[in-house]
Amino acid sequence: MSETGFSAKRVSKMVLMLLVSVVLPVAGGFFHQTRLAHIIIWVFISLMFFLCFIIYLEHERICKTMTMGLSNDYSLLAFVYLVCLLLSCALSFLPVYWAPVLIVSAICNAAFRTRMGLVLAIYFALLTALFSGGGGYVVTAYVLMSMTGVFFVELFLHEELRIWVDILVLAMSSVIPTCCNYLEYHYLNGYTLLAALAGSFVSLLALRLTPKLRNRDSVTETISLDTIMDESFHLRKEIERYSTVDYNHALKTSNVAKRLAQVLGVDEKLARAGGFYYRVGKLEGEPFIENGVQLAQNNCFSERLVAILAEYNGVNRRPSFTESAIVQIADMIVTKFDLLDKDTFSSGWNREIVIYQTMNEKSAEGLYDESGLSMNQFLTIREALVKEELL
Repeated sequence: MSETGFSAKRVSKMVLMLLVSVVLPVAGGFFHQTRLAHIIIWVFISLMFFLCFIIYLEHERICKTMTMGLSNDYSLLAFVYLVCLLLSCALSFLPVYWAPVLIVSAICNAAFRTRMGLVLAIYFALLTALFSGGGGYVVTAYVLMSMTGVFFVELFLHEELRIWVDILVLAMSSVIPTCCNYLEYHYLNGYTLLAALAGSFVSLLALRLTPKLRNRDSVTETISLDTIMDESFHLRKEIERYSTVDYNHALKTSNVAKRLAQVLGVDEKLARAGGFYYRVGKLEGEPFIENGVQLAQNNCFSERLVAILAEYNGVNRRPSFTESAIVQIADMIVTKFDLLDKDTFSSGWNREIVIYQTMNEKSAEGLYDESGLSMNQFLTIREALVKEELL
């Protein structure tokens, strides 16, 4: 299915988020014994934000600028949205200024990164303040803590800064609500200060979980290899529209890499996809290796497939695993055969010489030393290229 086409799964997740955006404000208003007019306004605000949010998401998805595995069916997005909305409602039952809203900031930014995470964190902080019935100073305190929380999450990912971030989190989570509380009531409430300190420690705990959230495979969904190799996949179509020559080269490289992977008994799907998208960065121009990696990440390619593209021909770094070495060899040999005319290969002897010489040169340069490719596997690949009609 084309990335810009209709997806029943994606629409179902949108409907789920829409229902949650309506039901939770109503439920929150019921439990808080809020006036009906206020509940209606809460629902209206929630729907307006949801509409803007979905339009923004669809724009990001179609433009292929989403930074995580969110663009396929929105499963991860719907889950995080639901969790944060539930947390916002739950935190609203704490006395005003007590809610550790930085927890929601940490979750949003761990899942969606800075820009989208900041927008969601502020929105959920506003909901917490509204549900709790707090005034302008409560809104100010919660929004400020959410905003700073998003930035703290980014800083906390740098291990050398964590001790300073710990201090800042404890300070900001205590000082902001205490100051806003004083501005509202004109006196210092020791009870509120104690609660703010407790909330700051809870916030710090949530922040410390962020690196683990960022590193979990469940947070960064990847699109399947079968999907990206489907003829209807948008990036494959873009390569075909860009250049027939490059598209045919990608097909040849993909088929050769797949067959070589079968010969060695390694991941043939990974080798096939790596061979096809090895030069995808040419769609964006120079520097095409870096651009290829960025395109792959934007389209939620797996880490190993992204690594193959990053290790293109050993320019920036050598192939680090067998499939990467296989794709490099396949691309190199296909390129060599494309450059030489058919008369050069009028005899099997010339064909064998070209393959032997090309592969031996790269091996002598130590290109495959870090890939785990054994000498026996190297020779097996070379013989397969010579004896089988792969090119």
